[in-house]
Amino acid sequence: MSFVDTNTAREVHVTRLQYQFDRAGIVATMAGTLDTLEFLREAEPLGNGYWIPTPTRVVDLGGGHGLLIGVNPTAELRRHFSSVRRAGGARVVATDAIANLPKQSLRAWRGHDGHDASGWARTVIESAMQQFAVSVMDEGVKTFGIKTSQGATGGSQATVWVPPGDGAACNWRGVGLFRARTGARSHRYFLGQHRGRSFLEGPPVQEQTRMQFGLAALQNQALTIGIETSRDTVSISLPLRAPVALRRLLVALCDAVPQSYDRKWLCRIPEALPALRASLQELESTTAHE
Repeated sequence: MSFVDTNTAREVHVTRLQYQFDRAGIVATMAGTLDTLEFLREAEPLGNGYWIPTPTRVVDLGGGHGLLIGVNPTAELRRHFSSVRRAGGARVVATDAIANLPKQSLRAWRGHDGHDASGWARTVIESAMQQFAVSVMDEGVKTFGIKTSQGATGGSQATVWVPPGDGAACNWRGVGLFRARTGARSHRYFLGQHRGRSFLEGPPVQEQTRMQFGLAALQNQALTIGIETSRDTVSISLPLRAPVALRRLLVALCDAVPQSYDRKWLCRIPEALPALRASLQELESTTAHE
């Protein structure tokens, strides 16, 4: 629908997309499909209901393999690149067969800033220190913490939301991550300092799960990621929903386990594991292999 010629694409209005989805009997999937295409950076919304595909390109995964980013159907791509395979929401291809396609670095495609979780959290907290102000704390305000329990096989950790001042609360230089309820299933997340009877409120935090990983690492209470290998499938279990840059790679290469709240993923592409492991290390968590 967007094809003009080999090197030119045009915008497509959502009503035309809806018509095609309706003809195929899958109109209920259109919103989710467009969200995935945008998240994987294969298409971009232009506003006013218009969408346009992004240039077809290769994102290097290392080891002679890459992500083939583009809106073309897999069957069409195989006419030109025989090694193309589905992998999660994206496609993987051998890079020696696509030397003439544009390249994009994995870091740029993911939108990662190059910082590990603790370094990012430390930078965010330090830059927010001048923005703290005295505030009235609502009764329902909770702060992020970690509780450790001992079992027969050793200690296990669980992330918790506890009242300010609780011994399980995580903080760095007295600054912690707080949340306040804004709806039945929604919260706002912000930095804060609890000082006995006084409370200082700081700026909001957009990537609250990344802040949780960072605070845990700064307190030397790194969270645990489980990796289980079974035949041709690797299962990755996260203690929290993945931060955006990591989640983009997980969506591209893995299948989310239903009803796991995006905490458990299955990868069936062995070539993708080195890139996944390297990205998981950015969370500075411990890894449990099974």
